[in-house]
Amino acid sequence: MNDVTLRQLQYFVAVAETQSITKAADRSHVSQAAVSLAITDLEKSLGVTLTIRRRAKGVALTAEGRAILTDARVMLDQAKELAERASQARNELSGPLALGCFRTLSMHVVPHLVQWFAERHPKVSLTVHEGNGREIQERMQNGQLAACVIYEAQLLSNSQPVLIQEQRRQVILSVDHELTTPEEIPLRDLAQYPAVLLDEAPALERTLNEFHSRSLEPHILLRTRSVQTAQNVIGRGLAYGLLMHRPRNSPEGRPLTGRPIADDLPRNALMMTVPPGRHTAKIRALHEALLALPDHSKE
Repeated sequence: MNDVTLRQLQYFVAVAETQSITKAADRSHVSQAAVSLAITDLEKSLGVTLTIRRRAKGVALTAEGRAILTDARVMLDQAKELAERASQARNELSGPLALGCFRTLSMHVVPHLVQWFAERHPKVSLTVHEGNGREIQERMQNGQLAACVIYEAQLLSNSQPVLIQEQRRQVILSVDHELTTPEEIPLRDLAQYPAVLLDEAPALERTLNEFHSRSLEPHILLRTRSVQTAQNVIGRGLAYGLLMHRPRNSPEGRPLTGRPIADDLPRNALMMTVPPGRHTAKIRALHEALLALPDHSKE
């Protein structure tokens, strides 16, 4: 049997993830012929058929190809880890680090990470892909992202969680709102006032269930996917919001305040997720950076 090369595995993984020889070649910056030859040589070396090449329909993996794909990714990760360990021996990390971040967390997390890596590991090329919790975790599990930053409630069953910060939702109000006097506010009191709720899964469903489980119906003034829009509505005194972060002011400059929720609601911690078994030096550096993240829930 001929030796299996890392290059063959790299092209095979690219084909599996793009389902196309052409797209895999573009991603790998080589010719289509080079990718096709590498796959053919890999199949000869392993003695199995890994792909089904369908004219005008792309490339599908055989059962053997799907089984080998996981091992191929592990071997490529191990090769990266070896290079990273050599870099660590020289006190440096380098290369790409693709991160997924839940869209409403990005404004709080990404500036900190950009500065942290620029100061400590300037040769690491950080890219951030924003999206909803499920989307970015699925991209991570498909090998397109190294890790994700999400809230605990968004965690998928096959993602490995790492706790970053303990957090819970809180009531965000205009400083002139009638409810700013109590230290803690129960949901039964909130139900009497207009609310602006984030229309984002699973946050909206959880919030509605928490009211309904107490035989309460929230008075919803507005549903929005934009945290900034919610903050501006709150700042104008039109509604309260249930948010993870406590800003000092709305984007329009109106002062805001926060109060704890009196009811015993589940936490919704800030988490980093990684694929099972992947703990490269850059992931460990990312974890260190996230642990140094300021707690924006207490602003």
